[in-house]
Amino acid sequence: MQEIFDLQRGLNIYTLKKIGLDFEEILASPELKPHWIENYRKALSAELAELVREVQESGFESHNGKVEIVDMLHFLVSLSHLVDVQPSEVAMARPSANGGSFSECVVRCFLALDELQNSVKWKWWARGGGFKEDKAREAVLHLWSCFHEARRIFRMDFDQLKSLYVAKNRVNFQRQDRQYNEDTKTEADNQSLAKLS
Repeated sequence: MQEIFDLQRGLNIYTLKKIGLDFEEILASPELKPHWIENYRKALSAELAELVREVQESGFESHNGKVEIVDMLHFLVSLSHLVDVQPSEVAMARPSANGGSFSECVVRCFLALDELQNSVKWKWWARGGGFKEDKAREAVLHLWSCFHEARRIFRMDFDQLKSLYVAKNRVNFQRQDRQYNEDTKTEADNQSLAKLS
């Protein structure tokens, strides 16, 4: 898991530098952290929605479903960096003993995402509040539990997850080098990952 954390940190540094930001500065800044927790939370939520859509359209044997899980991992590791969750804390995280359905897993994940949102002062109209780093950290650990449950449902062992993550990390660096943006986004480069799932 340490290698995945290190690779994600490198990707975040590279990606944010391209838009004039310093990931290490964000990690050290109490003022910037809540903003980036929200950014990564939204991205993780979007990837979870894409996973749900993929399951509805193609079922659990879908190659792209596994890629969506890896895409979730990118943002979950990024959140872990922000709230100081260490690889050793999540490497052993396991899904609940009784398992559960995919729908139950998704609901637990969205509830953990809501916990995370509530750890930052996002209600601009409300007084008080403020960033609650301990609550953010707890929510990220809940997200890890949900992540491992989704991984179990898709029958992805750690070696397969890591192999797919490393390959997708390379794709993400290539996307950045090609000036990746919403207007030019395609899933064609994900097709090269099919043999790994």
